Amino acid sequence: MKKLLLLLFSIIILPVSVNASDVYYCAEDASVGFDYEENLKSKIFNEDKFKIMIDFENKNVTSSDLFLDASAVPQSCFYNTSHSTLYCSNALGKGFSINKINLNFHTSKIYNRVDQIDDIFISYGTCEKF
Repeated sequence: MKKLLLLLFSIIILPVSVNASDVYYCAEDASVGFDYEENLKSKIFNEDKFKIMIDFENKNVTSSDLFLDASAVPQSCFYNTSHSTLYCSNALGKGFSINKINLNFHTSKIYNRVDQIDDIFISYGTCEKF
């Protein structure tokens, strides 16, 4: 009976614990960029707050707030072990990086197309586990 319970525990609980994704709440300290409607005049943007799911082990981030979702838009991430930083970007020009040690982040939007209508920006701030 003990072996059966151990097997059942291993099948049900262990796969859940292997998933290293955590949800973080992040707040920008500053955001600057270029306003497309004003002929790309430089501008200070309002700071934003957002939630993001980060999986450092599997090198993945997901945030509907930032339009970062590999299941919806092609995205790639890599982890720089020498700086403990996860870097991600997608096909819509969204970029996100976060340092695993101090949870400081940078985010950007550099979507670039002929019929450009989106602003260009870069922001920084900090995250904490939600």
